[in-house]
Amino acid sequence: MAILRTVLWSLAKRAAADPRVQKKAGQAFRAVDGKMDKAADKVADVAAAKDPAREAGRMLGAFLSGERPPKR
Repeated sequence: MAILRTVLWSLAKRAAADPRVQKKAGQAFRAVDGKMDKAADKVADVAAAKDPAREAGRMLGAFLSGERPPKR
């Protein structure tokens, strides 16, 4: 088991030292980073559009008046 771990570690170090692998990793990182930024912007927009206090007030008002809660 120790031999296999040593061999895999040396292969990983050799691959990480390869400029082609470094370039590809940089490109992948930038692509994923861009997608994460877009997803974070969408989440922020949805969070800003829905006010939790207002939603809770609507639910409480509907409950106290005996009405059905408003549909989303």
